[in-house]
Amino acid sequence: RFLARVIRPLYSLVFDEWYERVEINEKGGDKKVLIKGFERFLLPDVANYDDWNEFFCDPHQVVEGIILWDGRGLFEEEHSDRFAALSNVHWRASLKGSQIKTHRECHSMMGVFAATHRVWFLHALFFFVSVILVVEDTPANIPVPPSSAEAHSWRWRPLMGVGQLVRLSAVGLLVPVHAALWALARLETTSNNILTRSCTCLF
Repeated sequence: RFLARVIRPLYSLVFDEWYERVEINEKGGDKKVLIKGFERFLLPDVANYDDWNEFFCDPHQVVEGIILWDGRGLFEEEHSDRFAALSNVHWRASLKGSQIKTHRECHSMMGVFAATHRVWFLHALFFFVSVILVVEDTPANIPVPPSSAEAHSWRWRPLMGVGQLVRLSAVGLLVPVHAALWALARLETTSNNILTRSCTCLF
């Protein structure tokens, strides 16, 4: 009875999230047919094992998220009655992908950047610091251009400014650039559920 009323609905939920039907292959075994469009990869908002595992590892989400068929929460039941109430859990409503998902698996450059942004930041930082250590101010023996306007043009200035301290301070511009790109990447990879809750908290 436990397998039929608790485990089987959970399995059916997982199956229906990815698969369309079960066919018989040429060897007589089961062949699960993925939903059309899922052959190459799952869509960003489709729940997977990581999402469900994350849900059950978070006590707050479990308490708030698991609901019964009558709309009440499982944890509103008395402690001694909760195991028996598992057969009355509305698993499809409790584990709906759009409600439990926190991270969207985006197959894009922003998705890559969101996962590896620290690596890119450190590479850019080390590159610009190396450039600063190599670049020097304009040597004094180079003749000054006759025109004062020409003397102040960018052609006569070293890369990233005059003086090593000025050039070092220019590296600080990497921080807001990195922060802006990371914010855009997080906007694309954060689930709609989290974004909605964040906007609700702001307003």
